[in-house]
Amino acid sequence: MIYKKNFSNKLIYKEGTNYTIIIALLYYLNSIVAININFIRFQTIAGQAYQKQEQSLLFMNHLFVLIVILITFGGRALQAQNLRVVTGDIGGTVFEKTAENDKEVEYPVYMVNVCLLLPKDSSVVKFATSDEKGNFLIKAAAPGDYLLSLSAMGYSKLYLKITKDDFRKESIALGRVQMAASPIELAGITVTASPPEVVVKEDTLEYNPSAFRMQESSVVEDLLKRLPGVEVEADGKVSVAGKEVKRIYVDGKEFFGNDPKIATKNLTVDVIDKVQVVEKKSDLSQLTGIDDGERETVINLTIKEGMKKGWLGNITAGAGTPLKQQEGQKQQYTANGMVSRFRDSDQLALVYHSNNTGKDGGQGISTSNTVGLNATKEMSDKLKLNGNVRYNYAERFSKSNSFRQNLLIDSVSYRRDARSNQSYSHNLGFDTKVEYKPDTLNTFVFSSRFSYNNSRTHNQSEQSTMAGDADSTRVNASTAGLRNMVEGWTLGTELTWSRRFAKNGRRLNFTGRIDWNRNTTGGENLSVSEFYFQPDRNKYLNQDLNANTHNDAYFFRASYVEPLGTGNTLQLSYTMRYNATSNIRKTYDYDSGTGTYSILNPDYSKSLDNDFTNQIVSLTFNAIRPKYSYTAGINIVPSYTQSTSFIKDGESTGNDSLLNRIDGRRVVNYVPQASFRYRIDERTSLNFNYRGNTRQPDVSQLDPTPNVTNPLNIRTGNPDLLPAFSNMISFGLNNYRRETQRSFVVNADFSFTMNEIVNFTEYEAVTGIQHTRPINENGSWNGAANVMYNFPVGSAKKLRLSTQTRVNYNNRIGYTMVNKRSERNISGTTGISGNLGISYNNGWFYGQFRGLALYSNTANSLEGKKDQQNYNFGVNYNTQLYLPANWILASDVNYAASRGLSSGYNRNEVLWNASLSKQFLKKKQASIILQWNDILQQRQNIRRNVTANYIEDSEYNSLTSYVMITFSYRFNTMGRQAAKGARQATNGFREQEPKERGR
Repeated sequence: MIYKKNFSNKLIYKEGTNYTIIIALLYYLNSIVAININFIRFQTIAGQAYQKQEQSLLFMNHLFVLIVILITFGGRALQAQNLRVVTGDIGGTVFEKTAENDKEVEYPVYMVNVCLLLPKDSSVVKFATSDEKGNFLIKAAAPGDYLLSLSAMGYSKLYLKITKDDFRKESIALGRVQMAASPIELAGITVTASPPEVVVKEDTLEYNPSAFRMQESSVVEDLLKRLPGVEVEADGKVSVAGKEVKRIYVDGKEFFGNDPKIATKNLTVDVIDKVQVVEKKSDLSQLTGIDDGERETVINLTIKEGMKKGWLGNITAGAGTPLKQQEGQKQQYTANGMVSRFRDSDQLALVYHSNNTGKDGGQGISTSNTVGLNATKEMSDKLKLNGNVRYNYAERFSKSNSFRQNLLIDSVSYRRDARSNQSYSHNLGFDTKVEYKPDTLNTFVFSSRFSYNNSRTHNQSEQSTMAGDADSTRVNASTAGLRNMVEGWTLGTELTWSRRFAKNGRRLNFTGRIDWNRNTTGGENLSVSEFYFQPDRNKYLNQDLNANTHNDAYFFRASYVEPLGTGNTLQLSYTMRYNATSNIRKTYDYDSGTGTYSILNPDYSKSLDNDFTNQIVSLTFNAIRPKYSYTAGINIVPSYTQSTSFIKDGESTGNDSLLNRIDGRRVVNYVPQASFRYRIDERTSLNFNYRGNTRQPDVSQLDPTPNVTNPLNIRTGNPDLLPAFSNMISFGLNNYRRETQRSFVVNADFSFTMNEIVNFTEYEAVTGIQHTRPINENGSWNGAANVMYNFPVGSAKKLRLSTQTRVNYNNRIGYTMVNKRSERNISGTTGISGNLGISYNNGWFYGQFRGLALYSNTANSLEGKKDQQNYNFGVNYNTQLYLPANWILASDVNYAASRGLSSGYNRNEVLWNASLSKQFLKKKQASIILQWNDILQQRQNIRRNVTANYIEDSEYNSLTSYVMITFSYRFNTMGRQAAKGARQATNGFREQEPKERGR
């Protein structure tokens, strides 16, 4: 696009030149980057008049004449826009150059963040965003020396110098400013003198580690525990707004596949620039541009600029002793090490992790040993490689006690359960990914994965059921000892080809995937089940267990994207999945005569074969506008199931016994989808999503033959089950004000399910045996709303407040025994929680307070069933004091209380941990830390589970109080020449040096 400057400093189109602007949607691809970035390009084609666009109408016909979707989209007059500037105005036009069909073409760049910065501290003075033509305008800036920062998703950041002399003119016209594409898409900019704790960017929450003042030796998991809206469980599982994080990225590149703990427990905070929480589309969606509706919450860790060339490492070793000895607990130790090599976009990381401090597991006492290697290499602009290999050995000893109250009206029953488990496991796996772009139009992505596991477990359990009389008469009881050894492997491979065409936005994609899974199980079962009112039903089992499971899965998808008119695309895709599963079980009873396990037990030897075919035909319309975008579509989902249950060698060797066959079960579902996103201004955006999802019953739910492997709970399938269909609606509103560092996030979700599959349970009056089978029910729904507000107090922004409030309601369908028969009951559970966080940081002192209160009430529709209420309270305070001579005193206190649980399960605990560390060597690279965990020795693990049929309270063992001394050494050859000032906050972009403007 050609501009010229006139004497009034207006940017105008060159007279006498004819142009047409076609807005097209382009999906910019990076196969490992954590989010899919949609942006708009504008193509200039000479020889056509630049005039008003004709209004167009699109009719999307239902593929099988079932539904007609009518979508009307309008074009509006696109006219040459003059930028009227006044004194102090700074304006310009941002564009990029790219090669298409062996020609160099130019596009305006939309949604560029333009920040006017003070050079001394990089604080933001003024802010603007480029429009659909690439134009931007910063109004009425005071004369002075500035840096002008330009950044956009998918582009390298650019700095321009603005001097005080430039303001002698009426205004500053920068003319045309060229930006270069960057391979890293997770991006944005937040540059302030005092960094904000959290920044909101549409579908991304971005946290600043420097605002939380962590110790230099702290790892990412320690930081995540302090972030508002983020929860880290005892086993290391990370959740954001209730959604589990299953993958971690480093600078947009996948880090150790689906094992996020390797990153959270080994990467140190001192090299992390930003922690970004992203609602990411699937890898396939990002590559092909076809939105399959799959979303996952991922975390992307950006490395500080200037620390991307060199070596980074840390070594930690420590030993300790328990202060309160308990079963299974040994002397404590920890040994960790990580060596990383960064070179621009290339990464290499070697990780070793070993401890018995329970940091790799929640329930029980655990020991874990992990070693892994992760590598990312860009061989050239055309070839990118990524891969990792990892090995883990783990031991765990756990004990639990639970008490269940069955929700009956005319009678009461209870169940007590005590279990212990000892397990050992070996896991080996590797993943590889190759991305090849032979030219600008074709992309090939090949990935493979392999895993091997070998585990041994030994379980001991005792169960008993009691009547509700004054003596709590025992109805039944069982004891069992089970030993299992499982060995298996998984192998998978996937190939995707994506083809762009000369017409901007047109794309064709093909994907094929194969997965094979094999598992072999062997073990022993020694158990006794007693029924006190019917002794003839007693069971004494001494068995040898054998099982072999094969699963073969095949996937194919073909998709096509066609641009329509201005900023619109039509997507058509076909998907086919085929799964073949075979589960062969053989259980032999002990023959006392021969002293061998040679008697085939048919009740415990049920085998299953299942074939499942699922197809999806999808038609979707997408529209992109400068202020909003929307998607509407329909999926037609036919499926086919065929299964057989039998006893292998049931009649004789080589001659099976047929139990049940389901032939040719065919179901067709119709799944609509819709989404809408609106950008109110540069601070505020809202989005809406609707998606339907169908869930087929699995083979065990359809098989009518009884499963008696647990004599106290006999399960039977239902061949008449219908697929469940869920409707899911979500709404989000995000607001962030850079100048005040205030963040405001509102999320709301609602879902209801038709033909939900629930368990219908009946109890035998005499024996107390529970009989369960699945049925379809309507009436289940749930809704939740979450509000988060984060803001600093005062101009210095040393004191910060954050609040989070969540309200949810869950409507469940269940069945309760009334007059010796099961009656339908609707239980509604209301939950309200509030979280308040206050933090203060003045350099030598950091303190953070977090308070939590949660109330839950369950009401039942059946008359006579009591409501159930419980309360949870929590207060956490953590602090660091940075003392003279490089001493650091740190402490955290956690108070937790619960009320309304079963007798003996209400808790009231205070967990107090403290540490004293000394940093030494020239650059504080080494430190010695003395830490004391659970000083008051009050740790408890108590859980409550509420359903429509029962309420169960459980307690687990865990690691108790211990003292440990640890030595830590860090080395870092990166960032020695790192620039300061505005270059400190770049969110993973490759920066360009500030340069003088050419005038």
